[in-house]
Amino acid sequence: MQKKKRRKRRVIHDWPKEIALGHTNQFYNSTDYDIWRENVLMRDHYECQFFKGNYDDGIHKPYKIKLVRANTAHHKIPIKERPDLCLDINNGVALSFEAHEIIEERARFKFTRKKKKKVINEERW
Repeated sequence: MQKKKRRKRRVIHDWPKEIALGHTNQFYNSTDYDIWRENVLMRDHYECQFFKGNYDDGIHKPYKIKLVRANTAHHKIPIKERPDLCLDINNGVALSFEAHEIIEERARFKFTRKKKKKVINEERW
């Protein structure tokens, strides 16, 4: 896949300093972040590294090894802890939406597979 065409950056930011000040939303909406995200996804061939079994954060494990298309770039070391690594491609990993929610612990029960219980009604004559 080719990189998408963008207009030139009008303002050059010092992102580590901006993130240290708390401007993370401004960073995630920037062209620099889009370029970083695209480079991470291209490096990993748009394949989710979590479900492929290549990414281990030490806490979460995939319930099944499978090939899933990645659409999210995740910072291995959060940018709030290390703002200087915000644009380092080696600090990124390509993940699917489901894997990213699992790693960020936002989907505790959302993607777990539960068996449906059969409803047993009492026979009434």
